[in-house]
Amino acid sequence: MLTLNDTISYAARGINVERLNAVLENAGQSVMDVGCGNGAYVLKLADQYKIFGVDMQRFESWNVMPDLFSISDASELQFKDNSFDTVLSFETLEHLPEPKKALKEYYRICRKNLILTVPNCDITSGMRQSLMTYYHWIDRTHINFFDMSSITEVVKEAGFKITKSYYINQISLLPLVTEAFNLSGLIGKSLQKILLKRQRHKYYITCLVIAEK
Repeated sequence: MLTLNDTISYAARGINVERLNAVLENAGQSVMDVGCGNGAYVLKLADQYKIFGVDMQRFESWNVMPDLFSISDASELQFKDNSFDTVLSFETLEHLPEPKKALKEYYRICRKNLILTVPNCDITSGMRQSLMTYYHWIDRTHINFFDMSSITEVVKEAGFKITKSYYINQISLLPLVTEAFNLSGLIGKSLQKILLKRQRHKYYITCLVIAEK
């Protein structure tokens, strides 16, 4: 169950450029945003798409365009079969008790495709040895933990065909490196640039999947 602090966090979330681009490049004309939170994507895209958003609770920001939102359980969507060209599901499945049931609902109500993201929970050997992990592993609202392999598998189990899957939201190691080596001043900044240029492994916090019905 979400606490007041969690609610405030979700209410403050804005548009992620990489998610937005995925919508603009792949969505059909009618769109359902499941787990829309504060409705940022619905409000952003309302002049370009026939779009609607649902979430488990109401957000004050919905009052801007209240007809575009409703409260609904992602696992029991109150819409007819094939109601929308595209279903969006951004950072939602990790919170649900029955993510596979929700994916079946996504499949049922969409005509064309699904665009979803979940936190990337793939821990590298270097992270394990350093006893480090992504923040979303300790988010108390998360009850499911996916990597790219597991999220694409459950999407396929729901009946979808994967068309694209890739990582987004690369993390910067600069704050950690700066802190670990106390890289301040001109010399510190020079060392930062050298280290970042020599970085060979990239770390991403989000899995993005696009699938067709």
